[in-house]
Amino acid sequence: MGILLPSLVLASEFSELLHRADAVRSSDRAAFDKSLARLEALKGEANAVERAHLELLLNYQKVIRGDYQSALGSASVMFDQVQEPQLKYRSGLLVANIAALTREFSLGLRFLESALELREKIHDADIRHGGDVVAGNLYNQYGQYALGLEHAERLLSDAPSARNRCFADKVRFEAMSGLGHLVETRPHILTSIARCSEQGEVLSANAIRSVLAQRWAANGKVRQAIAFLEASLPEVEATGYTRLIGEYRALLATYQLELGNEKTAEMHAVAVTELKGQDSGSLPNVMARHVLYRVALGRGDTRAALNEYRLYAEADKARLDDIKAREYAFQLSRHEVAQKNQSIELLKSQNQLLRLEQEVAHKEQSNSQLMIALLFVLASSLGYWGWRGRRMHRTLRQLAQTDSLTGLANRRHFRAQSEALLAQARQRGRPMSLLLFDLDHFKQINDQCGHATGDWVLKEVARVGRVHCRPGDVFGRIGGEEFAVALVDCDLGDAEIIAERMREAIAVIDGRASGCPLPVSASVGCVATSVSGHEYETLVAHADAAMYRSKVGGRNRISRYQTASATPVPVPVRIESVPVAAAPEAMRAS
Repeated sequence: MGILLPSLVLASEFSELLHRADAVRSSDRAAFDKSLARLEALKGEANAVERAHLELLLNYQKVIRGDYQSALGSASVMFDQVQEPQLKYRSGLLVANIAALTREFSLGLRFLESALELREKIHDADIRHGGDVVAGNLYNQYGQYALGLEHAERLLSDAPSARNRCFADKVRFEAMSGLGHLVETRPHILTSIARCSEQGEVLSANAIRSVLAQRWAANGKVRQAIAFLEASLPEVEATGYTRLIGEYRALLATYQLELGNEKTAEMHAVAVTELKGQDSGSLPNVMARHVLYRVALGRGDTRAALNEYRLYAEADKARLDDIKAREYAFQLSRHEVAQKNQSIELLKSQNQLLRLEQEVAHKEQSNSQLMIALLFVLASSLGYWGWRGRRMHRTLRQLAQTDSLTGLANRRHFRAQSEALLAQARQRGRPMSLLLFDLDHFKQINDQCGHATGDWVLKEVARVGRVHCRPGDVFGRIGGEEFAVALVDCDLGDAEIIAERMREAIAVIDGRASGCPLPVSASVGCVATSVSGHEYETLVAHADAAMYRSKVGGRNRISRYQTASATPVPVPVRIESVPVAAAPEAMRAS
């Protein structure tokens, strides 16, 4: 017994250290690293399951340190090889998180779906709930807010621990914000923030604060939102988490500019652009570039404004491409699941066919008729699933090119078509014009009459605008209430005639049909290649400047771009709702 005692003591210490390291991995990095170092020294005394558990925690450590590829490979192998359900479940969720960070969206969704299939086999409630947190965070990040909210509500209804309740609240508030639902500003959301702080989950607490601040700003409480964000900024910067720091700074830059504090707005925006390790297409970077463009425009520095607009356009295009990639990956994942189910059904049909063939062998008198019927069933099944596959591919292509609300070309597709038309116009030596128009006081329609009425107005604008488009023209919705029309073989004078017809058609839209008495009108900017050249970004920048002249000139009018105009006046900034990056918090919960 004296010989075995040291081994038993070490085994007990190893198991205790494993659970201790697991408990602090997202709240106390120093204690986590120290525990892992001790576990490495003792792993020779551990059993196979404990060594696999240690390998999982080492993969978490790699992710925290930014070694994504090594962690991705190791966790993928673990998911394929390990048999213990909880470790397999958690390793699959970890792969899904890492793949979201490395933009391997299809891979991440496949592992997420595979891990969630094991959910009912997980008896430990905390680990099972961790899967709901990961799924909710990732679905929010992929823009599938309804699924994110579904996982958060399921977790909250299952008596979670205080830590998992903190994560679930964060997922829930982000999903509600993404769906456009009213985010509660009563004590409940403040209680959630306090709960996360008590658990040491600083990232989650400040992510919820960001949602609340955006809600206040949307309701006109901009100064309150600024004070709230500035009070938490030191704590956010202490985390070293680039995305959350960028988000806070970008919101502060946007709100300060809205109040006319250009120097403070510029300071926050520059801080965002200088963050290390930030993706150029992230929403905070897009917002910061937009602020710097407006600041330069307000100072009358046309050269700097054009350069900042170019950087803003490049960042925004990268962000939109990333969003489309996530949407496509999600649709492709759903398509693969459907194909998998179809394959299962087909195999069942084939097995049924084999059984029937065996029966036919014993019934010679009806053999021919049964074989014909069976072949017909099989051919019909194959034809049906082939038709379903082609239809799904057509749907995916349409989703990638079309704005789902209005049916117009989305921003990415409008740009691609316009650049192709501009190249043709340059080659043929033919004129081309661009109209950019923005609905006046659209936020009032949304606030006073509701988002359903706002959606109705947008669809009506798309409908009346199509009437005045000619064959070959491209009509797109490129922002919330912003539309653009590329006019082929059209000089500036003819473009202004078409623009006037569209403006008049929009002005007679009667919002009372949807229960809203507010008028509908648009401010239009008009440019042509004869003045602005054939570069798409330059045309859009000039059209934006012309549209702004319509805004400051009284709205509901048309302005053409002028190369020698007076010093521009700063344009009010449109504030976007910021989806909070979810993957690192989701990783902590898995």
